[in-house]
Amino acid sequence: MIDKPRVLVADDEERILILLQANLEAFGFEVRTAEDGHQALGLLENERFDAVITDMNMPGAGGMEIIQYVRREFGPSLPVIVITAYGSVQNAVHAMQAGATDYLEKPFDMGDLRKCLAKWIEAVSVSDPFNDN
Repeated sequence: MIDKPRVLVADDEERILILLQANLEAFGFEVRTAEDGHQALGLLENERFDAVITDMNMPGAGGMEIIQYVRREFGPSLPVIVITAYGSVQNAVHAMQAGATDYLEKPFDMGDLRKCLAKWIEAVSVSDPFNDN
């Protein structure tokens, strides 16, 4: 049996977490959610994920802290997709320079998010010599 790709979703808006979890599970992903950046960092320390979706602005640790932690601990192999309601060119540039793999402004199309995830997860699984899939 092939494991479902595991995605961590971090957002301080409950309705966004519910929406993303329901849609991503319907797309075939296993989803864990975090209500803030600190909870997300704890999950990243203790569990394995194939991708991370994070809001940029959250109480405690925000999206930039999550991106920096992922790059420091996992290098470029773990995709981090930033979602934000406060989109700007400057924010997008900062996120991408910090190591985000994609940047989507809310509201975004779920199909676009699914394509981002599929692109990055496929790229990682193809290039990962230790992946058994």
